[in-house]
Amino acid sequence: MTDLDRYIRQTTFPALGKEGQKKLLASKVLLVGCGALGSASAVSMVRSGIGHLIIVDQDIPELVNLHRQFLYDEENMKERIPKAIVAADKLAKMNSQVKIEPVVAELRSENIEKIAQGVNLVIDGTDNLQTRYLINDFCVKNNVPWIYGGVIGAFGMMMVIIPGKTACLRCLFPEPPAPGSLPSCETEGVLNPAPLLIAALEVMEAIKILIGSDKVKTGLTNIDLWEHTFSTVETKRNPHCPACGQNKYEFLDRKKTDWSTSLCGRNAVQLSPAEPVQLDLQSLKQRLEKIGKVSFNGYLLEADLEGLKIIIFPDGRAIISGTTDETKARSFYNRYLGR
Repeated sequence: MTDLDRYIRQTTFPALGKEGQKKLLASKVLLVGCGALGSASAVSMVRSGIGHLIIVDQDIPELVNLHRQFLYDEENMKERIPKAIVAADKLAKMNSQVKIEPVVAELRSENIEKIAQGVNLVIDGTDNLQTRYLINDFCVKNNVPWIYGGVIGAFGMMMVIIPGKTACLRCLFPEPPAPGSLPSCETEGVLNPAPLLIAALEVMEAIKILIGSDKVKTGLTNIDLWEHTFSTVETKRNPHCPACGQNKYEFLDRKKTDWSTSLCGRNAVQLSPAEPVQLDLQSLKQRLEKIGKVSFNGYLLEADLEGLKIIIFPDGRAIISGTTDETKARSFYNRYLGR
């Protein structure tokens, strides 16, 4: 058997063919986040024969992940091994031709240049808005295509971003919304067919990009599986866009970073955002009340969620009690405040 024999059901498809498969095998892709979207995308990419896959994720599998994050099982949850490591181990058994590189880290301005060096494409599997803006800055600056994807409830969206040709993320959304102002999986839920479908769209467009197809779908695709609706909104580059219009890479060049420290003797971690924000704690209270005990005294918000207590101040500062693990505390903070 040759290296291409295992892909014969793909190479028979005329638009791909053997030459397209060879291009896939020579490609290097960065997957940021290996949760619901990321795990589904990773399986599809590895089985498709994308030659080098870098997986960046800082989290560990938890029970509440298992209904939608298809690479993990109950044993992984008990072992508390990082998702990137678990994913790499399982994916390696699916296709030994693919080099899989796990990176257990939070993607940040300090490490993205090193992690993403030489990649042909970046795929969004994260649920972190700040990380998406960072990816957008890096990709626009370095002329690297990337694919944005997001899922909540039964709704999903996807957009291909090709620097210099299509609108970038900041063309559509010039500034990230305030933390806690958007719905999240924690407050709105998510049904697992949604990330499966969005991941399928992401990987299909990834294949087209990597083989140089002229059939890449641009625009913002929106899908509501519950209502069975599917639409694509055409997007245009904004000449005044801070990133692709003015070459200002604020998220990539940002020197200040979020700060965290364990509070000695308190079994708690304090987190502070890089820049102060003004939170609407009353609105955040209403959102979090769906899933836990929450109180707000006009000055700060306190919530009991997942066995941890979080105290949130109007400027975005938070104290998370019940752990001294700064990575766990940061992940918890990101989930509920969308940072």
